[in-house]
Amino acid sequence: MTVRAALSEARARLAAAGVSSPDLDAALLLAMTLGVPRERLALDPDGRLGDEGLLRFQGLVSLRAERRPMAQILGRAEFWSLEFKVTPDVLSPRPETEMLVEEAVKALRGVASPVVVDIGTGTGCIAIAIAKEVPSAIVHAVDLSPAALDVARENVRRHGVESRVRLHLGDMFAPLAGVVASGSVDVVVSNPPYVRRDETFDPEILFEPAMALFVDDVPGIYRRIAEEAAGFVRAGGALRMELPGAGSGVVVERIQASALWRDAAVRVDLASLPRVVVATRS
Repeated sequence: MTVRAALSEARARLAAAGVSSPDLDAALLLAMTLGVPRERLALDPDGRLGDEGLLRFQGLVSLRAERRPMAQILGRAEFWSLEFKVTPDVLSPRPETEMLVEEAVKALRGVASPVVVDIGTGTGCIAIAIAKEVPSAIVHAVDLSPAALDVARENVRRHGVESRVRLHLGDMFAPLAGVVASGSVDVVVSNPPYVRRDETFDPEILFEPAMALFVDDVPGIYRRIAEEAAGFVRAGGALRMELPGAGSGVVVERIQASALWRDAAVRVDLASLPRVVVATRS
């Protein structure tokens, strides 16, 4: 089968499965199969795939047609113009989460040798992106999953920030007790679980790690992070959390009502959706 025919067949199959970007995904999977950059495919559309290559490509297409996330199939994802290893043990980095990094970096402007805490680090993409943007920062990245921390550790090594991104295993802020001094943190960031199991969501979600996505009490997880963060963040320090979309209003109201934080507000993304809640330690 030619490259052109293989792509056409794959696109049709992915489109029928409800994949939102069948053209791009088919091309990425074929490029992965052939071990070439995606742009090379257009240079030889009549080139032929051997039987072994075709079977491998069709196997990858089958995985995507099942709605397995592309990042898991490729084993990598781009975030903040950096490439991160991805496995089924971590949430696939999403472009919209880059706004959380932007807001954290803004809060660190003018801060000498800042200390940052990232709760629920997953791949480590948020912590690593902040460390790359702010070379003087020390980032403490926490996750409850040992398997996720293994992935984060590999990504930390890949991007050469081992001395500044420090990984901690445990629940929320518990592993930081005795490690990070009270009132010494400049910014806390988090992209917490915020999907309710009774919501309607894309099938890809079912392949992501449940503990990184699903929570019964959405406002409760934000309230807990805000309350525990207050014990570590200095006066005037910042809290930055990605918002759940639906229910964001309740989350923000609860933070606004807290005496621990002031100036709580919402930052909207390019689609005018609530994306990040920002607050300052009282």
